[in-house]
Amino acid sequence: MINSKSIENFWTRGDIFSRVHHAMSEAGLINKELNIEDLFPIDQYHARGIAATVDLGKRMPISKNQKIIDIGCGLGGPARYYAKEFKCFITGIDITPSFIEIGNEFNKLTSMSDNIQLLVGNGEILDFKNETFDGAYSQHVTMNISDRKKFFSEAFRVLKKDSFFAFTEHGLGPEGNPIFPLPWADSSEMSFLLPPETTISILKDTGFSDIKIIETADKYISGYEKLIGLKSENKIPILGIHVIGGDSMNERSTNSMQSIKENRTCLLYTSPSPRDKRQSRMPSSA
Repeated sequence: MINSKSIENFWTRGDIFSRVHHAMSEAGLINKELNIEDLFPIDQYHARGIAATVDLGKRMPISKNQKIIDIGCGLGGPARYYAKEFKCFITGIDITPSFIEIGNEFNKLTSMSDNIQLLVGNGEILDFKNETFDGAYSQHVTMNISDRKKFFSEAFRVLKKDSFFAFTEHGLGPEGNPIFPLPWADSSEMSFLLPPETTISILKDTGFSDIKIIETADKYISGYEKLIGLKSENKIPILGIHVIGGDSMNERSTNSMQSIKENRTCLLYTSPSPRDKRQSRMPSSA
């Protein structure tokens, strides 16, 4: 079992607060009110950035004023986008305290605090009553979850009837075993990839039905190629996921791209729903 300090150190890569403040200052974003769009380059902490968040949003039946949970919210970038786009209320939880602290500050800067609540929490033990939320989503979180059954069961428990669950993840490809280090893990100690068919089986056993999977590997390869190309051409933007991921982000992104190309991993978007009509949309790399 990896302790919380090790998890925090992995995701923050040193003094994340200084890196974020420096980048925000360089970008001219200090001491001013911001639009959520101003933060897209830094708060969408996944290879395809805001494009992945938009794609996932198009597949979620979110309605105005619904209560949605973001399990593994990171800096809250997707939550801010969905709250503004769908005029809903989002509760985000993440196991990394520094992400929550920065994310809540970003909420204040973008005047989104009334619509979004970000809390330190564990996706395997959700601190909410049964049937609290109208929907749930998770972006690239399950790769770090050793007990997938527990994670899915908790999502199922806190969802109302006639709700939905959508998530994106890297799955284990037919060639098996990715190349480390990766964006979500420096070694196999933190990585728990499953083949898509195993994920489907666990979702069904949990109680989800109407499970749909979409493969999005090509989109992610393009996203990684663009990201890595900026580095090789010395065109790294002031704001980007490298600010959060630190100096090793380029190597980890390169390994992730190569793992996809060699069929060691696969990118999936999943949407399942509960059997009593809580929908779930399964992994895909949106």
